[in-house]
Amino acid sequence: MSSSPYYPEPISVIARDGLPVTVQVRKRNLRVSEIVNTWRIEEEWWREPISRLYFFLELENGARLTLFVEKGHWYRQNWV
Repeated sequence: MSSSPYYPEPISVIARDGLPVTVQVRKRNLRVSEIVNTWRIEEEWWREPISRLYFFLELENGARLTLFVEKGHWYRQNWV
């Protein structure tokens, strides 16, 4: 996989009832203070299907980031 900022990177998340409550950023566990938005992407049925649940979060330190969960694994989606 390329090191392009467009590619998602694995991230450590503690979830409760399928929702992220704690995210590890730079070796620090930060609480999620708000789930700003959620959306689902299901596409590319003609190749390998993609089914992702996205979360746009605000963390306790004020940082905002986008995560998604796919097949039980969490990833940080980097946008440029």
